[in-house]
Amino acid sequence: MNSFIFKHPFFKGCIYFVSRFCPYMIIIFYSLFLLKIYIEWESQLFYFIKNPLLSLAIVIILKLIFNRKRPCQKYKIKPVDDLQRQNYSFPSIQTACAFSIALTVLKYGPNMGLLLAALAIGITVSRVLSGVHYISDVLVSIIIAFIINSL
Repeated sequence: MNSFIFKHPFFKGCIYFVSRFCPYMIIIFYSLFLLKIYIEWESQLFYFIKNPLLSLAIVIILKLIFNRKRPCQKYKIKPVDDLQRQNYSFPSIQTACAFSIALTVLKYGPNMGLLLAALAIGITVSRVLSGVHYISDVLVSIIIAFIINSL
């Protein structure tokens, strides 16, 4: 799959863009949503921060436990986004945080939540296609986000 992506510059460019810039877009939109919550419902701010932070903590702990190498390290392939990563693959921090943020926001701001969910799906697909995560990495991250947000 990696060789196919590198042979087609359009696909490579799309994956590169989503992989590199969509996480920043989620941070910007989430920050704006938190600002809105702070202005309108200051007492509810903790709820909107709690779930993403809890997802992040669980994913970091699992990374330290499993220590699984990334596909680009194991198979000696060049990642599409050209970053050399030295940390571990399982589970995906970006995917878990993106889905956790999207699910948290979706409960109270459906329009913003749908936008964040679309960005989270894009990030998830790009993480696998760019060669920095296995499918199991992103699936477990999504499951963690859903479990945390269902509590």
